[in-house]
Amino acid sequence: MSSTSPFKLLDAYNKGDDASYFGRKREVAQLYNAVFAGRLTLLYGASGTGKTSLVQCGLENKFYPTDWLPLFVRRNQDINQALRQAIATALPEATRPQNLATLALEEQLHLLYLQHFRTIYLIFDQFEELFIEGEEAEQLQFYQDIRDLLQSEQHAKVLIIMREEWLGHLNTFERIVPTLFDNRLRIERMREHLLWRTVIPGLIRSANIELHEPRETVPLIIQQIKDPREGVDLADLQVYLDRLYRKAAEAQAPAAAPAQKLSFDRALVEQVGEIKNVLSVFLDEQMLELEKKLKEKFDLDDPSNIPLDILYTLVTNEQTKRSLDFAAILEQLPQNRGITPEVVAYCLEQMEDMRLLNLND
Repeated sequence: MSSTSPFKLLDAYNKGDDASYFGRKREVAQLYNAVFAGRLTLLYGASGTGKTSLVQCGLENKFYPTDWLPLFVRRNQDINQALRQAIATALPEATRPQNLATLALEEQLHLLYLQHFRTIYLIFDQFEELFIEGEEAEQLQFYQDIRDLLQSEQHAKVLIIMREEWLGHLNTFERIVPTLFDNRLRIERMREHLLWRTVIPGLIRSANIELHEPRETVPLIIQQIKDPREGVDLADLQVYLDRLYRKAAEAQAPAAAPAQKLSFDRALVEQVGEIKNVLSVFLDEQMLELEKKLKEKFDLDDPSNIPLDILYTLVTNEQTKRSLDFAAILEQLPQNRGITPEVVAYCLEQMEDMRLLNLND
């Protein structure tokens, strides 16, 4: 039995995951119509509603490759620099002018269009980071650039993805770009009947796992992960299904045929228990495994809590991922631990492999 989980854990779905992406057919169609109809689209919703997956998997699979050129942009240290770097990366090196950085944004996009002759979609994910960490000057430059772009004749569209609790911070943006809210789509929590009928059975069966007594097993899974006020967080669902998978693999007899399917049933769900315990165990296991690797690779006497300290530097108080360079991470770590840049780099690489982080966001 492979130790590799078939579930996404904390990863977003991407274009290649279409066969295991369930429950958002209506929202995908709505988003496709929105971005097709306008040059600026605002996509928002609560954390854990699958906004990024809706774009990277649902929307991207609605387009033919010849119809669009998506540039996914995360703020990193500065959203304006990140945008220009994304354009530069998309330009073939042989045709990239040496003075590219000095050109206006419209000129850079025009050069990119001439290379591909496809509409360029500038997709800004986790846009709330601009307000969490960005300065006013950075924000104003971005707003003005988007205003100028929308007023131009460039073959480019803009899609902004953000958590809905940060919508109140868009006042200045709306004053500069009055059409900001004209073309918007709110993504709600997955409806429970869709989880019951389509999403959870589909995810389990697409992972080649047998689902026993679905009328009892699936509602119990929902009960174990559902927040009474907030509903079901889709990332929690993935982590929970991963825990069921690992427990089922542990229980399989060693002598069982390699091709034998794993199965999920009510007893297994009862054994795994509530999501709050699963999340705690999941993080503890990942950190202990990384501490063991640190001890072996760097001969550290006491690597305890080093991975967790590094992880905490990358999470804001608002529970979003903070983008920091090595120097900034080191500055926030306990100075008496002697944590080197090599240790930080190794931990970040391992956390990405463990799917705790996506460094390419």
